[in-house]
Amino acid sequence: MSNRNLNITLAVLCIAMLAISIAYTVNQSNYVETLNEEWHSESQEQVNVALELAALERSFGYLGFIHHFKNYVLRRTDYYYVEATDSYWEANDALLKLLLSDLSEAHVNDLIIVQGTLNEYFKQLNQIYLELKFAPAVDVDKQVRVDDTRARDALTRLRSDLLSNVFSKYEKVNDSNEKNQFWLYISSSFPLLVILILAMSVSVIARRLFYRLRETDAIFDSSPDGCLYVDETGIILRANHAVTAIFGYSESELKGMTVESLMDDSLRKDHVTYRESFSDSDRTRLMSDSSTEVRGLSKTGHTMPLSIAIASFQYKKTYRNIAIVRDLSQHKKLEKESQYDLLTNLRNRRSMEQLFDVEVKRAKRYGRDLSVLLIDLDHFKVLNDSEGHTAGDEGLVMTADHLRNVFRKVDHIGRWGGDEFLIVCPELSAEDAVCLADRVCMRFTKLPFPWNAGLTMSIGIASMSPNRASGSLETLFEEADKALYAAKAQGRNRQQHFRELRRPKLVN
Repeated sequence: MSNRNLNITLAVLCIAMLAISIAYTVNQSNYVETLNEEWHSESQEQVNVALELAALERSFGYLGFIHHFKNYVLRRTDYYYVEATDSYWEANDALLKLLLSDLSEAHVNDLIIVQGTLNEYFKQLNQIYLELKFAPAVDVDKQVRVDDTRARDALTRLRSDLLSNVFSKYEKVNDSNEKNQFWLYISSSFPLLVILILAMSVSVIARRLFYRLRETDAIFDSSPDGCLYVDETGIILRANHAVTAIFGYSESELKGMTVESLMDDSLRKDHVTYRESFSDSDRTRLMSDSSTEVRGLSKTGHTMPLSIAIASFQYKKTYRNIAIVRDLSQHKKLEKESQYDLLTNLRNRRSMEQLFDVEVKRAKRYGRDLSVLLIDLDHFKVLNDSEGHTAGDEGLVMTADHLRNVFRKVDHIGRWGGDEFLIVCPELSAEDAVCLADRVCMRFTKLPFPWNAGLTMSIGIASMSPNRASGSLETLFEEADKALYAAKAQGRNRQQHFRELRRPKLVN
């Protein structure tokens, strides 16, 4: 080979090597930039984990659930029960987000310890509400005491490890930027070595993705709430174990069903239209925010109230939906028990106070009539003493049934306490209230009481007319109470309107 040809060959080889080196350097530079972005993304994830841990400690600790739990043990009021329940679900949401994060096995075990302690506290809270609501606070505190030492230690470890990870992650990013410059120069001369390192990195990432998929599957299946994965046509692609417990179908039966088949018949048609409009963009919504109650339909035909949170996201060129489903049957039952008297199944005093206030404000706002009837059973103590408390309870039940039969469906009927009943009658004038009260008294005396001691009732009435702007809940109740006292004083088994007490008596 001539020198000329050799020089040409060497020049071509040099140019080729230079071109390969430049091309690889550019490619490697892009790779390093992408890798750096992934580092920053991972650092952001660590920050999010730290924030969720702070949310968990706030909602679980002595400013959240435990605070409300202790107050409920001492005071036994519904306010602290509701606050404790809300804090419980906030802590559960923070735990779920933490479990969905990329945490080590030790951190996951610590979270499980915290969740176990939280659930034990919540179990004891509901035991107090259902069984120990009227027991002495000292006895209740001893009976429901929960050892949260392990949970506090677990939170301490999580705080120490995860917060330190945030700072160390940023230090690693800075160190990685300096090291990447060095390896960039090395890669220009040794492309094969870079390719080998890249191949090893891909292998490591693939393994991590594989384990993350397994972890995601475990979280999906072990979630205490139902999880449905649905395509854009409403076909269920996947369901977890909680969904099978709620609806009674097996996982294989659910796969391929439409999500509308799990809803009450009255909601299916509207839900198809709603789902199609919702699934055209990335969004998230809690369906219980709407005015229509969402009711599910089980395999056996049983319906139940549901809380559903849905999210739509783009997958390739189509949209998919994730629905988080929670059965509210127990919650609704507890809510009803907190508003109704267990013996008579009428609204209790707390519920009536709320409705009373609403009706007074509505009557004043729209200039409508409003009448209030305060009823007290005459000689009820005599019945209790002569026939026993069982007969007294039966008398209260018969009274409640009688009131339900004679009053309108729009009237609010409640047991005010003992043998007293309160009825709030929207858009009922004073004259109509007097006629209605007479009819209530008369029909009550004709009831077939199964004992010798007959029952009668005295009724005090107060009314608010459209031109009375000064009416208030307190004023109306005080007037009805005074009228009831007057009815008792005038011989019982009668009604008395407060306005008649204010009129001057004629002197012969």
